[in-house]
Amino acid sequence: MTTSAPARRSLLRGSDLRLLVAELRLDARVFRRNLWFNRVAASFAVPKALRRTLYRLGGMAVDSFVVSPACRFEGDPRNVRIGARSYLNLQCFVEAVAPVEIGVDCAVGMQTMIITSDHRGPGGTWRSQARGLPVVIGDRVWLGARVTVLPGVTIGDDVVVAAGAVVAADCLPHGVYAGVPARRVREVDPSRTRAREVTA
Repeated sequence: MTTSAPARRSLLRGSDLRLLVAELRLDARVFRRNLWFNRVAASFAVPKALRRTLYRLGGMAVDSFVVSPACRFEGDPRNVRIGARSYLNLQCFVEAVAPVEIGVDCAVGMQTMIITSDHRGPGGTWRSQARGLPVVIGDRVWLGARVTVLPGVTIGDDVVVAAGAVVAADCLPHGVYAGVPARRVREVDPSRTRAREVTA
């Protein structure tokens, strides 16, 4: 059975049409943002200094930092703040549905994921609408390769997180964390000012 032309037109009247147009505009904005951040700026052909400028022009609050090629940013780029002399290695994923703050002198290992949203509802129930929870990474933090940082986590200053760890709860300053979920396994001497001097 086919729908007549007048019936098809009536399907796209009023609020339905406005909703469709709003969704198309949102899709276009998401497409442009993904093209800008995840294709142009993330390209191996773009020099580091130009990549930093492209991220700034796209709305990120960044200081002097290095983002390697093939890193992916989702959500709102205005939610991302990266401190001076911090480094994101190859293929990192940063979801900025809620604010993501990375302090100064941080090293983020390759394929690390920073996630700011989940679907957890009251009492451990699931809900369809995602909620955003900010992630704060302090100064002089070293995240090893393939670390996963979950929503709502704060990682204190001078922390080392071992490769492959899943950070599901806050990490207190001056410590080494490892495992799934990440647990404190060692202290870092507070007199040592750079976490990168410590090995996990």
